[in-house]
Amino acid sequence: MKNRITRFQFVITGLSTLFFLMFTGASWAYNIKEIESGLNSGDWKVRLSAVEKLSGLNDQKSLNMLLEVAGARGEYWPVKIKAIQLLGERGDPAAIPVLLDIYNDIFLHSECPSIKSYAGIALGSFKNNEQVFNALILGINDPELLIRESSIDSLGKIGNPRAIEHLVKLLNDKSFAIRHSAIKALGNIGDKKAIPYLNKILENDKDSVIREAVLAAMKKVSPYR
Repeated sequence: MKNRITRFQFVITGLSTLFFLMFTGASWAYNIKEIESGLNSGDWKVRLSAVEKLSGLNDQKSLNMLLEVAGARGEYWPVKIKAIQLLGERGDPAAIPVLLDIYNDIFLHSECPSIKSYAGIALGSFKNNEQVFNALILGINDPELLIRESSIDSLGKIGNPRAIEHLVKLLNDKSFAIRHSAIKALGNIGDKKAIPYLNKILENDKDSVIREAVLAAMKKVSPYR
């Protein structure tokens, strides 16, 4: 009797799993078709909503959709930025060429610099890519403040100590935002080579916000951890 119950439970469980897979598969296919339709809409708000729905998917087809939207030159900037953000969140290396193309596009300076800055932020998700690192190093001297900030922040996120020699040059930048970002990035990298430079700021800079940022960075830098 016990064996019969066990077999019965096994069959019921198997059927339940099968129905679940069939239902979710159909639901996924429906969602994809709905998203595809939304992406082809002439209304940018509908396209934006379609892109946002891709955030819950991790398959190749949804990735391809995001790559297409992000790489489309004529796409309206809020839609394009959302696709860029999602590519950064996914962290799939397949997104690197598209993100670098956007980040290195000189024409976007006049069209919408924020698109490039979001690409810079997204590139911070790729820690072991030399092309990404080199592009971000160049970006810290970009004419646009937003792009400089995103480049600095991403270098801090990537955490490569080779960035330190470039970041310390920004500690005397005329822009408060750049100095502040560079200090935070040095703290996030966490390498002791930054200590003398951070100490120098404490000795010479009287700005309370900058000093607070330096102290926070020092706590992250070895051997103060």
